[in-house]
Amino acid sequence: MRVAAVAAAGAGLRSAPTPYEFTEGELAALCRWFSAMKYAFPGTEGVMIVSHQDNYSAVGLYNAEGRAPNCLVAKHEVGGAARFFWSTEFDPPRVIEHLSEITDAHIRAIQPPRNEKGWLDQAGWMGIYASRLIATSIQVV
Repeated sequence: MRVAAVAAAGAGLRSAPTPYEFTEGELAALCRWFSAMKYAFPGTEGVMIVSHQDNYSAVGLYNAEGRAPNCLVAKHEVGGAARFFWSTEFDPPRVIEHLSEITDAHIRAIQPPRNEKGWLDQAGWMGIYASRLIATSIQVV
């Protein structure tokens, strides 16, 4: 199986976000979540994919040094409605009602300093966002 995909630079083909794409508010929450996880677990990195073929967007965090569990948050459109999913490397995906169930809970547990200047990594998050994979079709070979 081969996935034909275009890099984020070529992703400006769609005029409006689809129900399965993260909204601006959700992207801001994901930035804070990534930053807090990186603050708590140095070396944490992230990846993002948007699949227009399968109607989902996902952000995965991982730590090559094993300091934090690998985890994934996804937004998937099924039957015209978007649903969020959460999974770790050891657990199957489970439905969550809202993205904040994960992002806010983790940020509260990590307890980063109130002054976000010391831990908010907008540049790192923008690197994840800019290098996201946009999957446009799947070809079975």
